[in-house]
Amino acid sequence: MECLKVLFLLSSVQLSRQYLLPDHVAPSHYQLRLLYDIDPSTNFSFFGVADIQLTVKKSTSKIILHAQDYMISDDKVNVVGQKDVPKVTGVKLNDTYNFLEISLDKDLEENGKYKLTIPFYGNLVKGLDGAYISSYTNRQTQKTEYLISTQFEAISARKGFPCFDEPMYKATYSIIIGHSKEYTAVSNMPLAASASENALEDYWPWDVVGKRFRKERSSFVWDQFAKSVPMSTYLVAFVVSKFSHVVSPPELSKTQFRIWARGDAIDQTSYAAKIGPQVLSYFEKWFNVSFPLPKQDMMAIPDFSAGAMENWGLITYRETALLYSDKESSFLNKERIAEVVAHELAHQWFGNLVTMKWWSDLWLNEGFATFVSSVGVSAVEPSWRADRSYAVENTLSVLSLDALESSHPVSAPLDDPKRISEIFDAISYRKGSTLIRMMLMFLGEGVFRQALHNYLMKYSYSNAEQDDLWAELTAASLRSGSLTRNITVKEVMDTWTTQTGYPILTVTRDYSDKSLTISQKRYLSLGVGRTSQAWWVPLSVLCEKDRKSESESVQWLGDTEGVTNEHRYEHGSGASEWVLFNYNMIAPYRVNYDQRNWKLLIQTLTSDQYTLIPVEGRVQLLSDAFELAWNNQLDYGMTLQLASYLKRETEYLPLYTGLSALAKIENVLKRSSEYGAFQKFIRRLLNNVYQKGGLALKRIVDGDNLNSVKLQTTVSSWACSVKIPGCEENAIDMFNDWMRTDRPDENNPIPVDLRRTVYCSAIRRGGVSLWRWALARRRASNVATSRDALQHALACSRDVWVLAQYLEWTVSDGSEVRRQDAGNVIAAVTRSATGYYVAKDFIYGRIQEISKAFNGQDRRMGGIIKTLLGQFTTKKELDEFLEWKKLNEKYLSASKIAVAQGIENARVNIEWIQRNKRTVVDKMREYSM
Repeated sequence: MECLKVLFLLSSVQLSRQYLLPDHVAPSHYQLRLLYDIDPSTNFSFFGVADIQLTVKKSTSKIILHAQDYMISDDKVNVVGQKDVPKVTGVKLNDTYNFLEISLDKDLEENGKYKLTIPFYGNLVKGLDGAYISSYTNRQTQKTEYLISTQFEAISARKGFPCFDEPMYKATYSIIIGHSKEYTAVSNMPLAASASENALEDYWPWDVVGKRFRKERSSFVWDQFAKSVPMSTYLVAFVVSKFSHVVSPPELSKTQFRIWARGDAIDQTSYAAKIGPQVLSYFEKWFNVSFPLPKQDMMAIPDFSAGAMENWGLITYRETALLYSDKESSFLNKERIAEVVAHELAHQWFGNLVTMKWWSDLWLNEGFATFVSSVGVSAVEPSWRADRSYAVENTLSVLSLDALESSHPVSAPLDDPKRISEIFDAISYRKGSTLIRMMLMFLGEGVFRQALHNYLMKYSYSNAEQDDLWAELTAASLRSGSLTRNITVKEVMDTWTTQTGYPILTVTRDYSDKSLTISQKRYLSLGVGRTSQAWWVPLSVLCEKDRKSESESVQWLGDTEGVTNEHRYEHGSGASEWVLFNYNMIAPYRVNYDQRNWKLLIQTLTSDQYTLIPVEGRVQLLSDAFELAWNNQLDYGMTLQLASYLKRETEYLPLYTGLSALAKIENVLKRSSEYGAFQKFIRRLLNNVYQKGGLALKRIVDGDNLNSVKLQTTVSSWACSVKIPGCEENAIDMFNDWMRTDRPDENNPIPVDLRRTVYCSAIRRGGVSLWRWALARRRASNVATSRDALQHALACSRDVWVLAQYLEWTVSDGSEVRRQDAGNVIAAVTRSATGYYVAKDFIYGRIQEISKAFNGQDRRMGGIIKTLLGQFTTKKELDEFLEWKKLNEKYLSASKIAVAQGIENARVNIEWIQRNKRTVVDKMREYSM
């Protein structure tokens, strides 16, 4: 949920010292006393005092820590010790690195214990990081209500209080928050006591505070929270609000759970209140490590930059990721909530209990939480098959992004804290998750879980890096004998985490016997690059005759095998039977076969026996075939013949995979004269499955089956996009029925799972009056997921001036678009065929305002630019961007990875147009006859 430590090597790169705090002193305990006035008339003023207990590691006459965005009372800063008391001679703030440098008249003694006191004051701002102001409209009073929330990850704790803002510096916390009695304060730990005396009186007496607040002391209360466990600064959290809460049933967990939300939305908390404690209890068993805190609060914040943040004991969420309405939220919204809740609760062990030493190993936090979320969801909603669907979706995402030369390793060297936000991406989350699943599969779940337990116990309340995890996994595997080839987990995993990319295996069969040869090299979307990279690749092989794995134990292709010489492999298939690699998607790699084996696989897929190939195997084949054809390593005729089997596919995941691959082709054709041929091909492919449910019938069939619902909604969306007869007409009819309904804000006859597609289709075909009517419904809705569906649909308009107005709102304060949603709105407009032109002009012409609006949200800026570049299909477009980029580098400085990936994607698109467009269009016309 989107600070450097010294004296250790990370990924063989020594971090640049200029960004690092010196390691002369370390905090052991913080006493934070904070006093807030949540009142716009006093500009949200606050006062604070940080008392930090320090241990001196090396004798020094300077204390350096972090502070940002408030004033320090220099004359009140002091240090006390057990012996001679050093005198503060200077207090200086370095804005470049946010270093607060405190000079002393004598050295602090090595191994000495001291208390550093820093009084500070300032004004909170409306934002999305640090300690910030959020707001919402009370639907009963129609008044604006304000609250304070925090988002300290990765390096914004320094915006809340002076601190050693790096994950290595763990300490305990005692927090006191003063606030108006109208509000409730919640923090990481339970409330211990409340008092009416000013807890800051020794540094901020009420005669000083009162002048700023213009309020009586009697209207304030000071809440004291219990002392915390040792934790990193980025996990400290507090919320001061007028929220309501519900308490989860105590039988679900021994840990008390409370779900907080706006009073108007408290009826949307029941699903989270049920699954939260269930998931936590399951994780305690799965890790065999108890949750160490007495309570767990979960809060839905109206303004929130990410999906959620795993603050220990106080998880904060975007409303769409926590609140669920039976009447207004879709099945996919429900799945998303379960996934995010499980993800954040997994962090209570991976991230909170054991924390990475430095952000280079962010993947240890995010990759584990992403993988373990599927474990948690599978436990509480077993019918969803989250273990399989999350694995497929994560792997496909990795195969797409990590095929770029501009990708980055999972364990990413970082030499500048400004770049930390860049690695909160699919590589850290999804590739990390994919690699963790890979380890579980080749080690076995029992060995894997025992190693995790040992790791968590050994490093509890401390920090670790990936080599520490490898050591525990290797030790457990040696005891069980689960790793063959006499290798260590580190040898295997370093090939996956310290180098960028993944391999493609080229499999060539000898049909005169039951053998084949395998070679490996890095796969790249541009098909260039002569790298010497190689991997330890786990091989899962399925032969046609026996429908089971070729062997019980995982076979390996070593990192020296198949590189300069082909590696020979024995298998069990006859000359007329296929062989399938990676049938269970054990690892993220691609496979290319000789033509004869491809044809044998296609022959089975396009027959009534296609289910002989397991679901994950069908996914792998579709993904590989389309990608290899894109790269001219496989004939498009063969790929489209393979894809034709989708007409009979009844499982969501292979259909999703095929359509995702086709969407890549759609993206480069949608603004061309040949788009009609693409639409006709997709109509032929989907017509049969479309007729079975969804918009074709104006209802969801088998609505309790998540994967059936996903299939129907996905197919319905595509059907309207490619103009399958009746689809848009049905959508418009359903929208018109809604418009004619009495009290449309309370009564929406459109099936909730079809609304996103119906809204977009109707707005795409409708005029400005319909767009405004939808906007009014969004404004009136009290359900965040409902507002989100309408927000997405508003970008579907084909009226240029309407889209221009919509984009204008993304940079306007107090507009219809909240700052948390602005990036998604710009991206949605950019992806549409009409909106692309409007968005491109908006981004080029208004980059300064966009940058200001997204201050502190570098990932959003990078995402916007990457989305724009992904639409390019001509060299002229790219050249124009590169010239613009030269003039606007300062706005893109914190988005270098995303911009580089976007440029590479644009080049991939342009090259495809030049090499493949004519062939593919001709083939699609041929298969549409």
